[in-house]
Amino acid sequence: MLLNPLPVTTTVRNNGFYEPFLYRDWQYPYGARNPSENPPSSIRHSERGPIDQIERASEPKYLCLAETMRIFNVAQWRKDHVSGMAMEYVFVSYTSQHFRTTDDYMMLHAIGKHAAEAAQVKFYWVGCSCLGSPEEVEENVWRISDVIRGAFQVVVAVAGPIGMKQPGRLLDNLLRDWGNRVWILPELFLSPEHDDIRIHTVNRSLDRRSQIEECLSTPPDQINRRNFSRFWEDDKNVGQLIDHYEGSVILSQLELVITALRCLGARHTTQYLPGDLSYALMGLLRQRPNAWKSDSAFQAFARLSLANDSNRLLERLICLLPESPFAPWYSFKDYWEASLWDIHPRTQVCGIGKNDTIILDGARAANIRWKSFDRVILRGNDTVRRTIVRLTLSFSFLFLPMAIMLLAIGTNLTSQQGSGGKSPLLQAIGGTMLGIVALICLFSPIMVNWLYNGKVWAAQPWFFGIEGYVPLDQIERHLFAVDMGRLSWSTTASPLSKHDVLQHPYHKDYCEGQNPSSYQDVAARIERALRSGASEDKVFTLVDTYTMTVTLFTAVKPPVAVLCCGGEGGMQRALLCSYDWTDSTLYRETVLRMETRAY
Repeated sequence: MLLNPLPVTTTVRNNGFYEPFLYRDWQYPYGARNPSENPPSSIRHSERGPIDQIERASEPKYLCLAETMRIFNVAQWRKDHVSGMAMEYVFVSYTSQHFRTTDDYMMLHAIGKHAAEAAQVKFYWVGCSCLGSPEEVEENVWRISDVIRGAFQVVVAVAGPIGMKQPGRLLDNLLRDWGNRVWILPELFLSPEHDDIRIHTVNRSLDRRSQIEECLSTPPDQINRRNFSRFWEDDKNVGQLIDHYEGSVILSQLELVITALRCLGARHTTQYLPGDLSYALMGLLRQRPNAWKSDSAFQAFARLSLANDSNRLLERLICLLPESPFAPWYSFKDYWEASLWDIHPRTQVCGIGKNDTIILDGARAANIRWKSFDRVILRGNDTVRRTIVRLTLSFSFLFLPMAIMLLAIGTNLTSQQGSGGKSPLLQAIGGTMLGIVALICLFSPIMVNWLYNGKVWAAQPWFFGIEGYVPLDQIERHLFAVDMGRLSWSTTASPLSKHDVLQHPYHKDYCEGQNPSSYQDVAARIERALRSGASEDKVFTLVDTYTMTVTLFTAVKPPVAVLCCGGEGGMQRALLCSYDWTDSTLYRETVLRMETRAY
Protein backbone atom coordinates (compact mmCIF):
# COMPACT_ATOMS: atom_id res chain seq x y z
CA MET A 1 0.00 0.00 0.00
CA LEU A 2 2.88 2.34 0.72
CA LEU A 3 4.36 1.63 -2.69
CA ASN A 4 1.10 1.95 -4.61
CA PRO A 5 -1.90 3.24 -2.64
CA LEU A 6 -5.17 2.60 -4.51
CA PRO A 7 -7.21 5.67 -5.36
CA VAL A 8 -10.55 6.19 -3.72
CA THR A 9 -12.34 6.36 -7.08
CA THR A 10 -12.37 3.10 -9.05
CA THR A 11 -14.37 1.60 -11.90
CA VAL A 12 -17.99 1.11 -10.83
CA ARG A 13 -20.39 -1.71 -11.64
CA ASN A 14 -23.59 -1.39 -13.65
CA ASN A 15 -22.90 2.29 -14.34
CA GLY A 16 -23.38 3.05 -10.65
CA PHE A 17 -26.76 1.32 -10.32
CA TYR A 18 -27.92 -1.60 -8.20
CA GLU A 19 -27.52 -5.15 -9.41
CA PRO A 20 -30.45 -5.65 -11.80
CA PHE A 21 -33.08 -8.30 -11.19
CA LEU A 22 -33.64 -9.75 -14.64
CA TYR A 23 -37.17 -11.13 -14.74
CA ARG A 24 -39.90 -11.28 -17.35
CA ASP A 25 -43.20 -13.10 -17.48
CA TRP A 26 -43.89 -15.06 -20.66
CA GLN A 27 -47.27 -16.57 -19.75
CA TYR A 28 -50.65 -15.50 -21.03
CA PRO A 29 -52.57 -13.46 -18.45
CA TYR A 30 -55.82 -14.53 -16.82
CA GLY A 31 -57.22 -11.19 -17.92
CA ALA A 32 -55.22 -8.52 -19.73
CA ARG A 33 -55.79 -4.79 -19.59
CA ASN A 34 -55.60 -4.86 -23.39
CA PRO A 35 -57.78 -7.73 -24.74
CA SER A 36 -55.44 -8.28 -27.71
CA GLU A 37 -52.92 -9.81 -25.29
CA ASN A 38 -55.26 -12.67 -24.37
CA PRO A 39 -54.74 -16.11 -25.96
CA PRO A 40 -55.86 -16.03 -29.63
CA SER A 41 -57.33 -19.54 -29.53
CA SER A 42 -59.24 -18.95 -26.29
CA ILE A 43 -62.67 -17.51 -25.63
CA ARG A 44 -60.88 -14.97 -23.48
CA HIS A 45 -59.54 -13.31 -26.67
CA SER A 46 -63.01 -12.11 -27.55
CA GLU A 47 -64.68 -11.94 -24.16
CA ARG A 48 -62.17 -11.85 -21.35
CA GLY A 49 -60.98 -8.31 -21.14
CA PRO A 50 -61.90 -5.35 -18.97
CA ILE A 51 -63.82 -3.86 -21.93
CA ASP A 52 -66.20 -6.86 -21.85
CA GLN A 53 -68.94 -5.26 -19.80
CA ILE A 54 -72.55 -5.62 -18.75
CA GLU A 55 -74.70 -3.15 -20.61
CA ARG A 56 -76.78 -0.82 -18.51
CA ALA A 57 -80.50 -1.45 -18.51
CA SER A 58 -82.66 1.59 -19.23
CA GLU A 59 -85.63 -0.15 -17.56
CA PRO A 60 -86.43 -3.46 -15.85
CA LYS A 61 -86.97 -6.55 -17.98
CA TYR A 62 -89.96 -7.63 -15.90
CA LEU A 63 -92.45 -5.73 -13.75
CA CYS A 64 -95.62 -6.51 -11.82
CA LEU A 65 -98.91 -4.77 -12.61
CA ALA A 66 -100.28 -3.43 -9.33
CA GLU A 67 -103.90 -3.88 -10.38
CA THR A 68 -103.66 -7.64 -10.96
CA MET A 69 -100.27 -8.46 -9.35
CA ARG A 70 -99.40 -10.12 -12.67
CA ILE A 71 -95.80 -10.34 -13.91
CA PHE A 72 -95.22 -9.16 -17.48
CA ASN A 73 -92.35 -8.56 -19.89
CA VAL A 74 -91.72 -4.83 -20.25
CA ALA A 75 -90.59 -5.04 -23.88
CA GLN A 76 -93.72 -6.95 -24.85
CA TRP A 77 -95.85 -4.50 -22.88
CA ARG A 78 -94.45 -1.59 -24.88
CA LYS A 79 -95.31 -3.36 -28.12
CA ASP A 80 -98.90 -3.91 -27.02
CA HIS A 81 -99.50 -0.48 -25.47
CA VAL A 82 -98.75 3.14 -26.18
CA SER A 83 -95.06 3.59 -26.89
CA GLY A 84 -93.14 6.16 -24.87
CA MET A 85 -95.33 5.79 -21.77
CA ALA A 86 -93.39 6.29 -18.56
CA MET A 87 -92.99 2.99 -16.67
CA GLU A 88 -92.95 4.37 -13.16
CA TYR A 89 -92.73 1.68 -10.52
CA VAL A 90 -92.06 1.05 -6.83
CA PHE A 91 -89.05 -1.04 -5.86
CA VAL A 92 -89.70 -3.46 -2.98
CA SER A 93 -86.50 -4.14 -1.02
CA TYR A 94 -86.32 -7.10 1.34
CA THR A 95 -83.89 -9.67 2.69
CA SER A 96 -84.25 -13.43 2.36
CA GLN A 97 -83.52 -13.60 6.08
CA HIS A 98 -87.06 -12.27 6.66
CA PHE A 99 -88.92 -13.60 3.58
CA ARG A 100 -88.09 -17.02 2.22
CA THR A 101 -91.31 -19.06 1.70
CA THR A 102 -94.05 -18.93 -0.93
CA ASP A 103 -96.44 -17.33 1.54
CA ASP A 104 -93.80 -14.72 2.32
CA TYR A 105 -93.49 -13.94 -1.39
CA MET A 106 -97.26 -13.42 -1.64
CA MET A 107 -96.98 -11.00 1.25
CA LEU A 108 -94.27 -9.09 -0.64
CA HIS A 109 -96.59 -8.80 -3.63
CA ALA A 110 -99.33 -7.45 -1.37
CA ILE A 111 -96.90 -4.87 0.01
CA GLY A 112 -95.78 -3.94 -3.52
CA LYS A 113 -99.39 -3.52 -4.69
CA HIS A 114 -100.25 -1.40 -1.66
CA ALA A 115 -97.12 0.77 -2.04
CA ALA A 116 -97.71 1.30 -5.78
CA GLU A 117 -101.29 2.40 -5.19
CA ALA A 118 -100.18 4.75 -2.41
CA ALA A 119 -97.55 6.26 -4.70
CA GLN A 120 -100.10 6.47 -7.55
CA VAL A 121 -98.07 4.38 -9.96
CA LYS A 122 -99.18 1.32 -11.90
CA PHE A 123 -96.25 -1.04 -11.38
CA TYR A 124 -93.92 -2.45 -8.79
CA TRP A 125 -90.77 -4.56 -8.86
CA VAL A 126 -89.98 -7.34 -6.36
CA GLY A 127 -86.95 -9.59 -6.59
CA CYS A 128 -88.71 -12.88 -5.82
CA SER A 129 -90.68 -12.70 -9.10
CA CYS A 130 -89.13 -10.12 -11.45
CA LEU A 131 -85.76 -11.76 -12.14
CA GLY A 132 -87.19 -13.91 -14.94
CA SER A 133 -86.59 -17.56 -15.77
CA PRO A 134 -83.73 -19.54 -14.15
CA GLU A 135 -81.63 -18.89 -17.26
CA GLU A 136 -82.14 -15.13 -16.91
CA VAL A 137 -81.73 -14.76 -13.16
CA GLU A 138 -77.95 -14.35 -13.13
CA GLU A 139 -77.98 -11.74 -15.89
CA ASN A 140 -80.78 -9.75 -14.26
CA VAL A 141 -79.15 -9.85 -10.82
CA TRP A 142 -76.20 -7.83 -12.13
CA ARG A 143 -78.66 -5.17 -13.36
CA ILE A 144 -80.59 -4.69 -10.12
CA SER A 145 -78.68 -1.46 -9.51
CA ASP A 146 -80.16 -0.07 -12.75
CA VAL A 147 -83.64 -1.12 -11.60
CA ILE A 148 -83.17 0.83 -8.34
CA ARG A 149 -81.90 3.91 -10.18
CA GLY A 150 -85.01 3.95 -12.33
CA ALA A 151 -87.51 3.41 -9.51
CA PHE A 152 -90.03 6.09 -8.59
CA GLN A 153 -89.90 5.02 -4.95
CA VAL A 154 -88.17 2.43 -2.78
CA VAL A 155 -90.03 0.69 0.05
CA VAL A 156 -88.46 -1.70 2.55
CA ALA A 157 -90.26 -4.79 3.82
CA VAL A 158 -89.07 -6.32 7.12
CA ALA A 159 -90.58 -9.07 9.24
CA GLY A 160 -90.15 -10.29 12.77
CA PRO A 161 -91.92 -10.87 16.10
CA ILE A 162 -92.93 -7.43 17.35
CA GLY A 163 -94.44 -7.11 20.79
CA MET A 164 -96.23 -4.26 22.45
CA LYS A 165 -93.14 -3.16 24.38
CA GLN A 166 -90.53 -1.02 22.65
CA PRO A 167 -91.71 -1.62 19.06
CA GLY A 168 -89.33 1.08 17.80
CA ARG A 169 -86.29 -0.70 19.18
CA LEU A 170 -87.37 -3.97 17.57
CA LEU A 171 -87.84 -2.15 14.26
CA ASP A 172 -84.27 -0.86 14.54
CA ASN A 173 -83.06 -4.45 14.93
CA LEU A 174 -85.04 -5.55 11.88
CA LEU A 175 -83.61 -2.73 9.78
CA ARG A 176 -80.16 -3.63 11.07
CA ASP A 177 -80.68 -7.18 9.81
CA TRP A 178 -81.98 -5.83 6.51
CA GLY A 179 -78.89 -3.66 5.90
CA ASN A 180 -76.39 -6.28 7.02
CA ARG A 181 -76.70 -8.11 3.69
CA VAL A 182 -74.16 -7.41 0.93
CA TRP A 183 -76.70 -7.11 -1.87
CA ILE A 184 -79.16 -4.97 0.11
CA LEU A 185 -76.95 -2.06 1.15
CA PRO A 186 -76.50 -0.64 -2.41
CA GLU A 187 -80.30 -0.37 -2.62
CA LEU A 188 -80.15 2.23 0.15
CA PHE A 189 -77.53 4.33 -1.65
CA LEU A 190 -79.20 4.23 -5.07
CA SER A 191 -82.76 4.91 -3.88
CA PRO A 192 -84.40 8.13 -5.14
CA GLU A 193 -83.38 11.07 -3.00
CA HIS A 194 -86.58 13.08 -3.46
CA ASP A 195 -88.61 10.98 -1.02
CA ASP A 196 -88.24 9.26 2.33
CA ILE A 197 -87.94 5.47 2.40
CA ARG A 198 -91.12 3.78 3.65
CA ILE A 199 -90.80 0.79 5.97
CA HIS A 200 -93.53 -1.88 5.91
CA THR A 201 -93.28 -4.16 8.95
CA VAL A 202 -94.78 -7.64 9.11
CA ASN A 203 -95.53 -8.79 12.64
CA ARG A 204 -94.65 -12.48 12.88
CA SER A 205 -96.36 -12.69 16.27
CA LEU A 206 -99.72 -12.79 14.46
CA ASP A 207 -101.28 -15.44 12.23
CA ARG A 208 -100.81 -15.22 8.49
CA ARG A 209 -104.07 -13.45 7.66
CA SER A 210 -103.64 -10.96 10.49
CA GLN A 211 -100.08 -10.26 9.42
CA ILE A 212 -101.21 -9.04 5.99
CA GLU A 213 -104.17 -7.06 7.34
CA GLU A 214 -102.11 -5.29 10.01
CA CYS A 215 -99.21 -4.58 7.64
CA LEU A 216 -101.47 -2.99 5.00
CA SER A 217 -103.68 -1.13 7.41
CA THR A 218 -100.86 0.37 9.46
CA PRO A 219 -99.21 3.46 7.92
CA PRO A 220 -95.60 2.64 7.04
CA ASP A 221 -92.75 4.21 8.97
CA GLN A 222 -90.90 6.87 6.98
CA ILE A 223 -87.16 7.34 7.45
CA ASN A 224 -84.95 9.75 5.58
CA ARG A 225 -82.02 8.10 3.88
CA ARG A 226 -79.55 10.17 5.90
CA ASN A 227 -80.80 8.59 9.11
CA PHE A 228 -80.18 4.98 8.12
CA SER A 229 -76.48 4.99 9.00
CA ARG A 230 -77.25 4.91 12.74
CA PHE A 231 -78.46 1.31 12.47
CA TRP A 232 -74.97 -0.13 11.83
CA GLU A 233 -71.59 -0.09 13.51
CA ASP A 234 -69.85 1.32 10.42
CA ASP A 235 -72.12 4.36 10.51
CA LYS A 236 -69.34 6.73 9.46
CA ASN A 237 -68.59 4.87 6.23
CA VAL A 238 -72.28 4.39 5.44
CA GLY A 239 -72.91 8.09 6.12
CA GLN A 240 -70.12 9.10 3.72
CA LEU A 241 -71.64 7.00 0.94
CA ILE A 242 -75.11 8.43 1.57
CA ASP A 243 -73.68 11.97 1.42
CA HIS A 244 -71.90 11.09 -1.82
CA TYR A 245 -75.01 9.81 -3.58
CA GLU A 246 -77.04 12.74 -2.32
CA GLY A 247 -74.43 15.11 -3.72
CA SER A 248 -73.64 16.92 -0.48
CA VAL A 249 -70.07 15.60 -0.10
CA ILE A 250 -68.66 14.07 -3.29
CA LEU A 251 -66.05 11.35 -2.84
CA SER A 252 -63.28 10.82 -5.35
CA GLN A 253 -63.39 7.61 -7.36
CA LEU A 254 -60.66 6.16 -5.16
CA GLU A 255 -62.43 7.12 -1.94
CA LEU A 256 -65.73 5.77 -3.26
CA VAL A 257 -64.33 2.33 -4.05
CA ILE A 258 -62.47 2.06 -0.74
CA THR A 259 -65.39 3.21 1.41
CA ALA A 260 -67.94 1.07 -0.43
CA LEU A 261 -65.76 -2.02 -0.27
CA ARG A 262 -65.22 -1.56 3.47
CA CYS A 263 -68.99 -1.32 3.98
CA LEU A 264 -69.73 -4.37 1.85
CA GLY A 265 -66.91 -6.36 3.42
CA ALA A 266 -68.47 -5.85 6.85
CA ARG A 267 -71.73 -7.47 5.72
CA HIS A 268 -72.95 -11.02 5.19
CA THR A 269 -74.11 -12.95 2.17
CA THR A 270 -74.84 -16.49 1.06
CA GLN A 271 -72.05 -17.00 -1.47
CA TYR A 272 -73.16 -17.60 -5.03
CA LEU A 273 -69.80 -16.81 -6.63
CA PRO A 274 -66.40 -16.17 -4.98
CA GLY A 275 -66.44 -12.65 -6.43
CA ASP A 276 -69.83 -11.69 -4.96
CA LEU A 277 -68.31 -8.83 -2.99
CA SER A 278 -66.92 -7.16 -6.11
CA TYR A 279 -70.06 -7.88 -8.14
CA ALA A 280 -72.13 -6.11 -5.50
CA LEU A 281 -69.66 -3.22 -5.62
CA MET A 282 -69.84 -2.87 -9.40
CA GLY A 283 -73.50 -1.83 -9.15
CA LEU A 284 -72.23 1.42 -7.60
CA LEU A 285 -69.71 2.09 -10.39
CA ARG A 286 -70.05 3.16 -14.00
CA GLN A 287 -68.14 0.37 -15.77
CA ARG A 288 -69.27 -3.16 -14.95
CA PRO A 289 -67.34 -6.11 -16.42
CA ASN A 290 -69.12 -9.39 -16.98
CA ALA A 291 -69.04 -11.84 -14.09
CA TRP A 292 -66.79 -14.86 -14.59
CA LYS A 293 -67.56 -17.92 -12.56
CA SER A 294 -63.85 -18.75 -12.47
CA ASP A 295 -63.06 -15.46 -10.69
CA SER A 296 -61.74 -15.51 -7.17
CA ALA A 297 -62.72 -12.63 -4.91
CA PHE A 298 -59.51 -10.74 -5.69
CA GLN A 299 -59.60 -11.45 -9.43
CA ALA A 300 -63.14 -10.09 -9.65
CA PHE A 301 -62.07 -6.93 -7.83
CA ALA A 302 -58.94 -6.56 -9.98
CA ARG A 303 -60.98 -6.77 -13.20
CA LEU A 304 -63.45 -4.25 -11.80
CA SER A 305 -60.60 -1.90 -10.90
CA LEU A 306 -59.02 -2.16 -14.36
CA ALA A 307 -62.36 -1.54 -16.06
CA ASN A 308 -63.04 1.66 -14.11
CA ASP A 309 -61.04 4.82 -13.69
CA SER A 310 -60.18 3.88 -10.12
CA ASN A 311 -57.17 6.22 -9.96
CA ARG A 312 -54.68 3.32 -10.16
CA LEU A 313 -56.09 1.59 -7.12
CA LEU A 314 -54.30 -1.73 -7.67
CA GLU A 315 -50.95 0.01 -8.12
CA ARG A 316 -51.47 1.74 -4.79
CA LEU A 317 -52.84 -1.36 -3.07
CA ILE A 318 -49.70 -3.44 -3.61
CA CYS A 319 -47.64 -0.76 -1.82
CA LEU A 320 -49.54 -1.17 1.44
CA LEU A 321 -48.13 -3.27 4.26
CA PRO A 322 -51.06 -5.03 6.00
CA GLU A 323 -51.19 -4.77 9.76
CA SER A 324 -51.53 -8.55 9.88
CA PRO A 325 -50.55 -11.18 7.29
CA PHE A 326 -54.05 -12.65 7.72
CA ALA A 327 -55.90 -9.37 7.07
CA PRO A 328 -58.32 -9.49 4.10
CA TRP A 329 -57.12 -7.73 0.98
CA TYR A 330 -60.08 -5.32 1.05
CA SER A 331 -59.27 -3.90 4.49
CA PHE A 332 -56.94 -1.27 2.93
CA LYS A 333 -55.23 -0.78 6.29
CA ASP A 334 -51.55 0.10 6.22
CA TYR A 335 -49.09 -0.55 9.05
CA TRP A 336 -47.85 3.05 8.78
CA GLU A 337 -51.47 4.31 8.70
CA ALA A 338 -51.14 5.74 5.21
CA SER A 339 -54.21 6.01 2.99
CA LEU A 340 -54.23 4.81 -0.59
CA TRP A 341 -54.38 8.39 -1.88
CA ASP A 342 -51.14 9.13 0.03
CA ILE A 343 -49.27 6.71 -2.24
CA HIS A 344 -48.09 7.82 -5.67
CA PRO A 345 -47.56 4.73 -7.85
CA ARG A 346 -44.67 4.48 -10.29
CA THR A 347 -45.73 1.26 -11.97
CA GLN A 348 -48.67 -0.05 -13.98
CA VAL A 349 -50.75 -3.19 -13.50
CA CYS A 350 -51.06 -4.41 -17.08
CA GLY A 351 -52.94 -7.63 -16.39
CA ILE A 352 -54.30 -10.14 -13.92
CA GLY A 353 -52.52 -13.44 -13.38
CA LYS A 354 -53.59 -16.78 -12.04
CA ASN A 355 -53.79 -17.62 -8.34
CA ASP A 356 -54.62 -14.06 -7.23
CA THR A 357 -51.57 -12.48 -8.85
CA ILE A 358 -51.12 -9.36 -10.93
CA ILE A 359 -48.78 -8.60 -13.83
CA LEU A 360 -46.68 -5.55 -13.09
CA ASP A 361 -44.85 -3.36 -15.57
CA GLY A 362 -42.35 -0.56 -15.06
CA ALA A 363 -41.11 -1.48 -11.58
CA ARG A 364 -37.50 -0.69 -10.72
CA ALA A 365 -36.11 -4.02 -9.52
CA ALA A 366 -32.78 -4.78 -7.85
CA ASN A 367 -31.24 -8.07 -6.82
CA ILE A 368 -30.46 -8.92 -3.18
CA ARG A 369 -27.14 -10.69 -2.73
CA TRP A 370 -27.22 -13.41 -0.05
CA LYS A 371 -24.24 -15.69 -0.65
CA SER A 372 -21.48 -13.27 0.43
CA PHE A 373 -20.38 -9.66 0.66
CA ASP A 374 -18.77 -8.11 -2.40
CA ARG A 375 -16.39 -5.21 -2.84
CA VAL A 376 -18.09 -1.87 -2.26
CA ILE A 377 -16.46 0.95 -4.20
CA LEU A 378 -16.50 4.28 -2.39
CA ARG A 379 -16.05 7.73 -3.83
CA GLY A 380 -14.83 10.79 -1.97
CA ASN A 381 -13.56 14.25 -2.93
CA ASP A 382 -9.85 14.70 -3.67
CA THR A 383 -9.03 17.25 -0.98
CA VAL A 384 -5.65 18.97 -0.70
CA ARG A 385 -4.62 16.86 2.28
CA ARG A 386 -5.68 13.64 0.55
CA THR A 387 -3.71 14.61 -2.61
CA ILE A 388 -0.56 15.40 -0.59
CA VAL A 389 -0.84 12.13 1.33
CA ARG A 390 -1.32 10.11 -1.85
CA LEU A 391 1.70 11.75 -3.53
CA THR A 392 3.81 11.30 -0.41
CA LEU A 393 2.98 7.61 -0.12
CA SER A 394 3.41 7.08 -3.87
CA PHE A 395 6.92 8.60 -4.04
CA SER A 396 8.19 7.53 -0.62
CA PHE A 397 9.55 4.29 -2.07
CA LEU A 398 11.99 6.34 -4.19
CA PHE A 399 13.54 7.97 -1.12
CA LEU A 400 14.67 4.70 0.41
CA PRO A 401 16.99 3.44 -2.43
CA MET A 402 18.27 6.99 -2.97
CA ALA A 403 19.06 7.35 0.74
CA ILE A 404 20.82 3.99 0.82
CA MET A 405 22.77 4.84 -2.34
CA LEU A 406 23.87 8.24 -1.00
CA LEU A 407 24.92 6.76 2.33
CA ALA A 408 26.87 4.03 0.57
CA ILE A 409 28.63 6.46 -1.73
CA GLY A 410 29.41 8.84 1.12
CA THR A 411 30.80 6.04 3.27
CA ASN A 412 32.92 4.72 0.40
CA LEU A 413 34.37 8.14 -0.34
CA THR A 414 35.13 8.67 3.33
CA SER A 415 37.06 5.42 3.52
CA GLN A 416 39.05 6.29 0.41
CA GLN A 417 39.66 10.06 0.87
CA GLY A 418 39.28 10.51 4.58
CA SER A 419 36.93 13.01 6.13
CA GLY A 420 37.47 15.67 3.46
CA GLY A 421 35.57 16.24 0.25
CA LYS A 422 31.87 15.82 -0.33
CA SER A 423 31.36 12.56 1.56
CA PRO A 424 29.89 14.21 4.74
CA LEU A 425 27.38 16.12 2.60
CA LEU A 426 26.25 12.96 0.79
CA GLN A 427 25.96 11.16 4.10
CA ALA A 428 23.89 14.02 5.54
CA ILE A 429 21.56 14.05 2.53
CA GLY A 430 21.23 10.25 2.62
CA GLY A 431 20.60 10.29 6.36
CA THR A 432 17.95 13.01 5.98
CA MET A 433 16.18 11.05 3.25
CA LEU A 434 16.34 7.89 5.35
CA GLY A 435 14.86 9.82 8.27
CA ILE A 436 12.03 11.05 6.05
CA VAL A 437 11.32 7.46 4.97
CA ALA A 438 11.32 6.39 8.61
CA LEU A 439 8.88 9.18 9.51
CA ILE A 440 6.61 8.22 6.61
CA CYS A 441 6.68 4.59 7.77
CA LEU A 442 6.02 5.67 11.34
CA PHE A 443 3.05 7.87 10.44
CA SER A 444 1.78 5.72 7.57
CA PRO A 445 -1.20 4.36 9.59
CA ILE A 446 -2.38 7.92 10.21
CA MET A 447 -1.77 8.90 6.60
CA VAL A 448 -3.64 5.86 5.30
CA ASN A 449 -6.50 6.79 7.59
CA TRP A 450 -6.49 10.30 6.09
CA LEU A 451 -6.45 8.81 2.60
CA TYR A 452 -9.36 6.38 2.95
CA ASN A 453 -11.36 7.92 5.76
CA GLY A 454 -13.58 10.95 5.59
CA LYS A 455 -16.97 11.64 4.13
CA VAL A 456 -18.21 9.22 1.46
CA TRP A 457 -19.93 11.11 -1.32
CA ALA A 458 -21.05 8.04 -3.24
CA ALA A 459 -20.83 4.28 -2.99
CA GLN A 460 -21.45 1.36 -5.30
CA PRO A 461 -25.12 0.41 -4.76
CA TRP A 462 -25.60 -3.08 -3.33
CA PHE A 463 -28.34 -4.87 -1.44
CA PHE A 464 -26.85 -7.48 0.89
CA GLY A 465 -29.16 -9.83 2.74
CA ILE A 466 -28.27 -11.54 6.04
CA GLU A 467 -30.44 -13.98 7.94
CA GLY A 468 -30.83 -12.94 11.55
CA TYR A 469 -29.62 -9.87 13.39
CA VAL A 470 -26.04 -8.62 12.91
CA PRO A 471 -24.55 -5.57 14.71
CA LEU A 472 -23.38 -2.64 12.60
CA ASP A 473 -19.74 -2.90 13.60
CA GLN A 474 -19.51 -6.49 12.38
CA ILE A 475 -21.14 -5.58 9.07
CA GLU A 476 -18.68 -2.72 8.54
CA ARG A 477 -15.68 -4.92 9.28
CA HIS A 478 -16.83 -7.37 6.62
CA LEU A 479 -17.56 -4.62 4.09
CA PHE A 480 -14.74 -2.11 4.71
CA ALA A 481 -12.29 -4.15 6.84
CA VAL A 482 -12.63 -1.60 9.64
CA ASP A 483 -15.44 -0.04 11.62
CA MET A 484 -15.58 3.64 10.71
CA GLY A 485 -19.18 4.34 11.70
CA ARG A 486 -20.36 4.75 8.12
CA LEU A 487 -23.47 2.58 8.43
CA SER A 488 -26.55 3.59 10.40
CA TRP A 489 -29.87 1.98 11.27
CA SER A 490 -32.87 3.03 9.20
CA THR A 491 -35.45 5.17 10.99
CA THR A 492 -38.86 4.07 9.68
CA ALA A 493 -38.08 1.50 6.98
CA SER A 494 -39.79 -1.51 8.58
CA PRO A 495 -42.05 -2.32 11.54
CA LEU A 496 -38.89 -3.26 13.47
CA SER A 497 -37.16 0.08 12.83
CA LYS A 498 -36.74 2.46 15.76
CA HIS A 499 -35.72 6.10 15.96
CA ASP A 500 -35.17 8.84 18.52
CA VAL A 501 -33.89 12.40 18.85
CA LEU A 502 -30.18 12.74 18.08
CA GLN A 503 -28.22 13.62 21.22
CA HIS A 504 -25.84 16.29 19.95
CA PRO A 505 -25.13 19.79 21.31
CA TYR A 506 -25.25 21.44 17.86
CA HIS A 507 -27.95 19.33 16.18
CA LYS A 508 -31.23 19.41 18.04
CA ASP A 509 -34.43 17.65 17.00
CA TYR A 510 -32.55 15.50 14.47
CA CYS A 511 -34.03 12.05 13.82
CA GLU A 512 -31.57 9.22 14.39
CA GLY A 513 -32.10 5.52 13.76
CA GLN A 514 -31.65 3.32 16.81
CA ASN A 515 -30.46 -0.24 17.20
CA PRO A 516 -33.70 -2.27 17.11
CA SER A 517 -32.26 -5.06 19.27
CA SER A 518 -31.94 -2.63 22.19
CA TYR A 519 -35.75 -2.55 22.44
CA GLN A 520 -37.39 -5.32 24.40
CA ASP A 521 -40.17 -6.11 21.89
CA VAL A 522 -37.75 -6.41 18.97
CA ALA A 523 -35.26 -8.42 20.99
CA ALA A 524 -38.05 -10.86 21.85
CA ARG A 525 -38.93 -11.24 18.15
CA ILE A 526 -35.28 -11.85 17.27
CA GLU A 527 -35.06 -14.54 19.93
CA ARG A 528 -38.36 -16.08 18.83
CA ALA A 529 -37.24 -16.14 15.19
CA LEU A 530 -34.26 -18.34 16.10
CA ARG A 531 -36.71 -21.18 16.82
CA SER A 532 -39.27 -20.38 14.09
CA GLY A 533 -40.64 -23.05 11.79
CA ALA A 534 -40.66 -23.16 8.01
CA SER A 535 -43.94 -21.23 7.68
CA GLU A 536 -43.25 -18.72 10.45
CA ASP A 537 -41.69 -15.26 10.35
CA LYS A 538 -37.92 -15.01 10.47
CA VAL A 539 -35.72 -11.98 11.07
CA PHE A 540 -33.46 -10.72 8.28
CA THR A 541 -31.02 -7.83 7.90
CA LEU A 542 -30.85 -5.79 4.69
CA VAL A 543 -27.76 -3.67 3.99
CA ASP A 544 -28.10 -0.83 1.48
CA THR A 545 -24.66 0.46 0.58
CA TYR A 546 -25.97 3.38 -1.49
CA THR A 547 -27.77 5.04 1.39
CA MET A 548 -25.45 3.41 3.96
CA THR A 549 -28.42 2.17 5.99
CA VAL A 550 -29.21 -1.18 7.58
CA THR A 551 -32.78 -2.39 8.07
CA LEU A 552 -34.09 -5.20 10.25
CA PHE A 553 -37.30 -6.83 8.97
CA THR A 554 -39.32 -10.03 9.20
CA ALA A 555 -40.43 -12.37 6.41
CA VAL A 556 -41.38 -15.99 6.00
CA LYS A 557 -38.94 -16.57 3.11
CA PRO A 558 -35.78 -14.65 2.26
CA PRO A 559 -36.63 -12.09 -0.45
CA VAL A 560 -34.48 -12.11 -3.57
CA ALA A 561 -35.58 -8.83 -5.14
CA VAL A 562 -36.45 -5.25 -4.21
CA LEU A 563 -39.21 -3.67 -6.34
CA CYS A 564 -39.70 0.09 -6.05
CA CYS A 565 -43.37 0.62 -6.89
CA GLY A 566 -44.44 3.94 -5.37
CA GLY A 567 -43.72 6.86 -3.12
CA GLU A 568 -45.33 8.13 0.08
CA GLY A 569 -44.45 10.71 2.73
CA GLY A 570 -41.05 11.58 1.27
CA MET A 571 -40.08 7.89 1.11
CA GLN A 572 -40.64 5.23 -1.50
CA ARG A 573 -42.45 1.95 -1.01
CA ALA A 574 -40.25 -1.02 -1.88
CA LEU A 575 -41.67 -4.53 -2.18
CA LEU A 576 -39.34 -7.29 -0.97
CA CYS A 577 -40.30 -10.40 -2.92
CA SER A 578 -39.33 -14.05 -2.87
CA TYR A 579 -39.38 -16.11 -6.05
CA ASP A 580 -41.10 -19.42 -6.68
CA TRP A 581 -39.57 -21.04 -9.74
CA THR A 582 -42.35 -23.65 -10.01
CA ASP A 583 -44.87 -21.06 -11.20
CA SER A 584 -42.49 -18.19 -12.11
CA THR A 585 -44.12 -15.88 -9.58
CA LEU A 586 -42.79 -13.24 -7.22
CA TYR A 587 -44.46 -13.27 -3.80
CA ARG A 588 -44.53 -10.13 -1.68
CA GLU A 589 -42.89 -10.92 1.66
CA THR A 590 -42.94 -7.43 3.13
CA VAL A 591 -42.90 -3.74 2.23
CA LEU A 592 -40.16 -1.31 3.27
CA ARG A 593 -39.98 2.47 3.25
CA MET A 594 -36.72 3.46 1.57
CA GLU A 595 -35.13 6.81 0.85
CA THR A 596 -36.21 8.31 -2.45
CA ARG A 597 -32.63 8.63 -3.67
CA ALA A 598 -32.32 4.83 -3.68
CA TYR A 599 -34.45 4.73 -6.82
